[in-house]
Amino acid sequence: MDIKRKITQGKGLTPTEQQLGQTVLAMGENVRGLSIKEFARQANVSVASIHRFCKKLGLEGFKELKVELARAASYADSAPEVDIDFPFDATSTPAQVMERMEGLYQTTLAETQELLDPAQLDHAAKLIMRAGTVDIYTGSHNLYPAGMFRDRLLSAGKSATCHDSVEAQVRTALASGPDHVAIIISYSGLAPNLKEILPILSSRHVPVIVIGTPYCARIHPGFAAYLTVSDHESMTHRITQFASHIAVQYVLDSLYSSYFAKDYARCSEFLERSFPYTRLPGLK
Repeated sequence: MDIKRKITQGKGLTPTEQQLGQTVLAMGENVRGLSIKEFARQANVSVASIHRFCKKLGLEGFKELKVELARAASYADSAPEVDIDFPFDATSTPAQVMERMEGLYQTTLAETQELLDPAQLDHAAKLIMRAGTVDIYTGSHNLYPAGMFRDRLLSAGKSATCHDSVEAQVRTALASGPDHVAIIISYSGLAPNLKEILPILSSRHVPVIVIGTPYCARIHPGFAAYLTVSDHESMTHRITQFASHIAVQYVLDSLYSSYFAKDYARCSEFLERSFPYTRLPGLK
């Protein structure tokens, strides 16, 4: 159910919480730019009251409330409304497909931007900068963006691995240590390889960066950093992984750029040194 409709119906909300809901609806898009403390001050309520309000709406917290408001706004602004899992049908023209894919991109990026914590992104970039080697663990359709991320790290002079077989991933984990950093990419957090790899990484004292949905973060607590993506896509009933691919790619691009920015002088110097060896033949 749309978050605005939930708030309007007010099921299970106290009169004070209903009033808070009306404040949320009245502020609309402006809520997205506020921290929970700033919103509490403007709404004249406590931070704890906002947490209780979000829980009664079936949300994890204020950040997820902002994501749902962004989703509702994106749907309201897009015409026609985009179904994330089935953005087109047999009657769709190429022009309609283009329009709906644009809406899918906008919705997914807006939701992921709301969920992605800049402080966690900053911490993850620092972990990469300090590490001797970055090992990326994933599978299925995420192997392509993961492999591209590995190649980008290598192009900036950072040692990195990304293997497609579980056996190679397990051996990599066993050979790693505190001077490595691991990046786990799993939309759902339910990938079979995680049952073997995560305990090994913990035993080897490897810092772990987790990229996945809020659910993935909840079922895998206690790791070094969490980069959260939009969770609007069905894991079973969809044409393909449009939204999850967009979200993961956005997070990886943001992570690489944040790392490069932190170590800009060294990364830039390495790129310059590598150009004579990596330039396409015939180019000057």
